[in-house]
Amino acid sequence: MSHRCLGPALAITALLATAAAARAAADSQNTRHDCRLWRSSYGLEQVEIANRLGAANLLTKEHNFAVASPGDTRSLYNSSDIRRLCAFQ
Repeated sequence: MSHRCLGPALAITALLATAAAARAAADSQNTRHDCRLWRSSYGLEQVEIANRLGAANLLTKEHNFAVASPGDTRSLYNSSDIRRLCAFQ
């Protein structure tokens, strides 16, 4: 591999790293917002927000292959995991 190829490879790597950092910042902002909503919500709204937080942050489901359905009264994710996630937001 010649040194001439290294420049474009470094530029591409830098662009990818910048895009990943921007996406991580946006995801963090969404999580913070959803945590605030989750804390102040009740019932079906809280279940929907908890499911969104769990999926976005790759939390472990209470039942491995469970799928959310509209009108579910229980979250797919353990409430203690959601509380722990939101404690840091």
